[in-house]
Amino acid sequence: MTFSFSFFLLTLALLILSPPSTPSPGWSCLSECVCGQGGQVNCSGGELHFVPRILDPRVQVLLLGHNHIDFLSPGAFALLPRLLSLELQSNGLQRVHVQAFWGLRVLQSLDLSANALQALEPGTFRPLRALHTLSLAGNRLMRLEPMWLGPLPLLQNLNLQDNLLSSMGSGVLDRLPALHELNLHGNPWICDCTILSLCRWLRSHAHQILGAESLMCVSPDQQILKPLAALTEASFNYCTLPLTPWDLGIITMLGPLSFLASLAACFIFGSLLTAFRVRRKNRHYPVKRPIPQTVALGDPPENPTTNFPAPACFL
Repeated sequence: MTFSFSFFLLTLALLILSPPSTPSPGWSCLSECVCGQGGQVNCSGGELHFVPRILDPRVQVLLLGHNHIDFLSPGAFALLPRLLSLELQSNGLQRVHVQAFWGLRVLQSLDLSANALQALEPGTFRPLRALHTLSLAGNRLMRLEPMWLGPLPLLQNLNLQDNLLSSMGSGVLDRLPALHELNLHGNPWICDCTILSLCRWLRSHAHQILGAESLMCVSPDQQILKPLAALTEASFNYCTLPLTPWDLGIITMLGPLSFLASLAACFIFGSLLTAFRVRRKNRHYPVKRPIPQTVALGDPPENPTTNFPAPACFL
């Protein structure tokens, strides 16, 4: 009985989530949207505050730009398994849930430009294995870490223009093997040790960067207005490799050991100094020892009190 009920629930879930070949009988285009041929739904400028969920599962292009969608909730597009292109630009978007894009396995283009994103949760784009184009231009991203984008094996175009990026985590671009075009303009790059990996990538992939020669450093002073692609390994000679756990362990142990060693050295030195001073004092002021004397039989005693004659008695 339990098995039959579980099988029924599984079948029902598959029927609900699987894309039907024809539109749902009760589905109709929202009043805020314009539904056209070829599976396109245009909800741009519709004063929407959330992603509409009652949509034809056959939709392939969804335009949600210029609305007021400031948060993408989990599974926001789960009922659109055939979606190929998604536009969410100019929404004031501040946060994207890590499971917001769950179910978009065939999505090829995603536009999140002109929003207010400051950070991304690791794995946010992981479900988008077929993604070709991603725009994060015009946001407030201050840095980019490898796990934020995740492995996107088919990504060809990445737009990071006009953010607040001052550095980029090591290995971010290495996880994008198919990357063909990258836009990094309009970011305040700080050319210190944190940007070394990006400079190396730029030198070997200069043909993939739009106007690579115009990417300039804004600090430190000695690097201002220098092109990132022109910075060589010699420019980062002052950088040191990060400490390994073994190095940190040795450094941690050196503190107490050096303290104990200094105490032992002070004790030994103090003992030697004290012994040296005592020995030196004995040389200048020798100790006088008493000389033993022998008294012969018959010799008068040396006690002066016995040298006086005994008084005479007069009768």
